[in-house]
Amino acid sequence: MVKKIMIVDDDPDIRSTLKDLLNAVGYKATAFDDGYELFKKLENGKKPNLILLDVMMPLMSGWEIQRKLNNNPNWRNIPIIFVTGRNTDTAIKMAKKYGIYYIQKPFNISQLKRLISLALKKRRDT
Repeated sequence: MVKKIMIVDDDPDIRSTLKDLLNAVGYKATAFDDGYELFKKLENGKKPNLILLDVMMPLMSGWEIQRKLNNNPNWRNIPIIFVTGRNTDTAIKMAKKYGIYYIQKPFNISQLKRLISLALKKRRDT
């Protein structure tokens, strides 16, 4: 079964690149430019196996999206990988607190594939 990954990033180049790379390695990737678009899709019953989530976005931050996901019993178990341009202590602390992964931009595809594999395995184990 093909794993579905939703990407939320306000940068169109990153969105497009991630979507193309993930589709090329066998995932079914869908990309959104903000959290509102993501939630429209989720509310219509489309649930991914994993979400790649940019931290710093203008309309709704990745942290806000994560909190909203966590507050909904239908979405709280979707694994998240935060994608950040900053290696901040906050990102590290939040990732540890919520048991989620993060990857710092720029990253390479093998690093991302490894994290996706770990996150999907963790989801199956819970």
